[in-house]
Amino acid sequence: MRPVLFTAALTIALTAAASAQDAPNAREAFVERRGLIEADARCRLLQPSIRDALAVGLAQARGALLRAGWSTAQVRELETVVVRAASARACNDARTAASVAAISRSVAQWANAGTMEFPGWERGWTARRTAEGWRLAQHVEAPLAATFGVRQVGDAQHLTLAIPVARGATAPASARLTMRNPGHVRTEINLTQRMAHGLEAGLPSPSSEMMTPSTRTIERLDGGRSQAVFTFPDSAFRDLLALDPRESVEISVQNGRATQRLLIEVGDIGAARAFLTLRR
Repeated sequence: MRPVLFTAALTIALTAAASAQDAPNAREAFVERRGLIEADARCRLLQPSIRDALAVGLAQARGALLRAGWSTAQVRELETVVVRAASARACNDARTAASVAAISRSVAQWANAGTMEFPGWERGWTARRTAEGWRLAQHVEAPLAATFGVRQVGDAQHLTLAIPVARGATAPASARLTMRNPGHVRTEINLTQRMAHGLEAGLPSPSSEMMTPSTRTIERLDGGRSQAVFTFPDSAFRDLLALDPRESVEISVQNGRATQRLLIEVGDIGAARAFLTLRR
């Protein structure tokens, strides 16, 4: 989607953000979506479903800017410029009307999709509108294969880790989730750190981390296979949503005397969750 709205605001903001890594597509998306949301707040231009979908897209664009090296302050500065420019437009401005028409057509198709991918730095989230199974999922291949996310079983949805267990193998005994306590402020994770250390750069410091245990069940599958399913409390999902898109969380999986660490990228989990709640 091209930013036919608020081009002047973008030009001004580029100067303010000159030191940030270039992320033109995310920047343009952020400018257009934030500008239209502001115009709608003043002029009631969008259908509620389109406005909600734009908010999801805005969260995606924000996450992409942060992962590209923008600081939180730079994103806020860009937002301030865009809001100011949108506030200066008349509600009957022809360019605004053209943007509303174009974005409504594009977003309506996107919002009605049954599955949507939310890519991150190394790993992304898959959001599925399904009545059973994984609603939000991030797949891990190493050091062992696992799926982490929100799984629906019957009427219940829980934050879950599932690990396949080969026939005759011993299932892991426990899994513990470690993340930053949202009440503790952390220093920003810059692009240099992320490039040097990968997902490790997003882990919490020992002074700010909190650990959450899980409950284990074993589910029998066909062919003599099974999977170990670890369920975390609902509060853990709430805390996960409060983290920065650049952060990571760690799951320590205990199997006998061995402990394996799984790293999960927070990424755009908030946007992925919001996508599932959109009115279709």
